[in-house]
Amino acid sequence: MKNKSNLLYNLMLLSIFSFFYGNQVCGQEKVNISVGIGLPELLNVGVRYQLEQAQIGIGFGSIPLKDESLISVSGDVYYHFGGLSELSNRRPWYGRIGLNYLREETETYIDKILYLNLRIGRDFNISKKIGIEIDAGAIFQLFNDETRKKPSSGWNFDFEFPVLPSFGIGLFYRL
Repeated sequence: MKNKSNLLYNLMLLSIFSFFYGNQVCGQEKVNISVGIGLPELLNVGVRYQLEQAQIGIGFGSIPLKDESLISVSGDVYYHFGGLSELSNRRPWYGRIGLNYLREETETYIDKILYLNLRIGRDFNISKKIGIEIDAGAIFQLFNDETRKKPSSGWNFDFEFPVLPSFGIGLFYRL
């Protein structure tokens, strides 16, 4: 379980450093790094590349739990619209669509889920470089593969929810 956490950490660092390097080639404010919390992204870190009013991004998330491994990997496309901001050329309102892979492992099972994520949100620019983003929407389960390692010893709730609420709040920094 510790090796998986180290792998996730190394992937996050590699992604962030590759975008730092890419910023030197591509120019100012094209790359954003972010940290946040959300469902299904969990506690997450991400990077996004901006093209006009669109952004393409990837994120990695986890929640530190004692006897459980819970990770999230996401890929999203943002389209900014509506309104103007004094601190950025990017419009403050956005629509977001993406795929989220969630993997949970306990001593009794491994659960792998793929979600389609649809949200609407808004950026609140604090300065020319820093802002807060808040969004909400729904996630739709596209795939679920559960593998039982051994029978569970406690209550076993097998509720299937193909559509769930989705939300997030984060802090971003424009490089």
